[in-house]
Amino acid sequence: MAAKSGQVTPKAAVRRLISCFETANKEINEALHQEIPEAELKARVKLFVGDAFRKCNVDINNPTKEGLKEAMQLCKINTEKMLGPKAEPIVKKHYKEMSEIIERLPG
Repeated sequence: MAAKSGQVTPKAAVRRLISCFETANKEINEALHQEIPEAELKARVKLFVGDAFRKCNVDINNPTKEGLKEAMQLCKINTEKMLGPKAEPIVKKHYKEMSEIIERLPG
C-alpha cells in the first residue's frame, strides 16, 4: 500500500534509520579520532540496529510505529552507554532526525 504524501513506509523508515545511524557513527568516529573502513562501519551498524530490534521483539522487516520508537530508543541508550558524553551532541541531533522520520509513519 502506498503511503500518503508526506508519510513514509515502515521499510523506508528502517532504511532511513540505518542510514542515519551510519552517518552518526561516522561523525562519532571522527570526533573520537577513530578511522573505521566504510564496509566495517556499515556491518557494525546493521548488527547494532538489528540487535536492538531483536531485544525489543520488533520485526525489522515490518515494524510498527511504536516498535520503531522502542528500538530507536534502545539504540540511543546503548550508544550513550558505550560512547559517553563526547557522543551526546551527535546522538541528540540524529535522534531528533530519526524521530521526525518515524512521526511521519501512519498510525
